[in-house]
Amino acid sequence: MNITQTGSRKKPGITPLPPSLNQKAQHSYERYLARARDEERAGNRIEAENCYQHAEHYFRAIR
Repeated sequence: MNITQTGSRKKPGITPLPPSLNQKAQHSYERYLARARDEERAGNRIEAENCYQHAEHYFRAIR
């Protein structure tokens, strides 16, 4: 196989999470989002950004 053929391969799709894990991810997303907003209101921008990044991770897991 040469280099041009490598790019034409199909990549496997992302398998959805089972319902119980999806609910846990949804809960974690909401928890980190709320915490980020609280930290932002308190003026702690660094911790807020950290929580937003964690929330984004869980958001991607539930999509």
